[in-house]
Amino acid sequence: MIEQPFLINDLYLVNPLLGLVKQGNQPKESRLEPRLMHLLCVLVEHNRQLVTRELLTKEVWDNYGNADEGLTQAVSYLRKIFNDNDKTLIETVPKKGYVLNAVIQTTVHHERKETVIPKAKIQQVYLITAILIVILVVSGYFIFKPAKNNRQPADVIENTRQNNPGDGKTPSTNPDKIPDTAKNPNASPDVKK
Repeated sequence: MIEQPFLINDLYLVNPLLGLVKQGNQPKESRLEPRLMHLLCVLVEHNRQLVTRELLTKEVWDNYGNADEGLTQAVSYLRKIFNDNDKTLIETVPKKGYVLNAVIQTTVHHERKETVIPKAKIQQVYLITAILIVILVVSGYFIFKPAKNNRQPADVIENTRQNNPGDGKTPSTNPDKIPDTAKNPNASPDVKK
C-alpha cells in the first residue's frame, strides 16, 4: 500500500497513513476506513489499467466470500468522495473490474500555515501570569519576613530564671520589687546556710 501523500487530478490530496482525503483548499476532509483507503491505493498503483474484481477482492478483502457486494459499495462510496457522478474517474468495466483514470502526483508540497493566536487568549495568558506573580510575591513575603521580637510570657519567665536579677548586669524583671514569696505564697524562701 502507498504510504506517501499523493494528489489526484491536482484537486484531491490523499494521505493514506491518516486515511484522509481533502479537496483543494476546502477545510472539509473525508476520513476513509482502512479498507476503502487500501482499495483506493490499489487503484492508484494500477492507474489507467484494468484492475479485476478478483484482484481487488484478493488484495483488499483477502478473498472473503461475499466481498463482491462490498467492492461495489466501496467503489460507489469512493465516487461520492471524488464527486465522480459521471463515473469517468473510476470507470466500470462490466463483469471485469475498474479503471482509475487520473493524474497522480506523488510529491506534494504542503502549504505552511501560520498559527494565529486570538487576542483574547493572549490576554488570558497575561492575566494568569500576573495572578501567579502576585501569589508568589505574597507567599514569599510571609515565608521570608523577619520575625518580630515579640516576647511571650513564657520567654519572660525563662529570662528571669536565667538571669540573676541581683547581679546588676541585667535589669530586674520584677518592677514592683515584690518578693517572690509574696507573689507565690506556696513557694518556699531560699534558706541561707
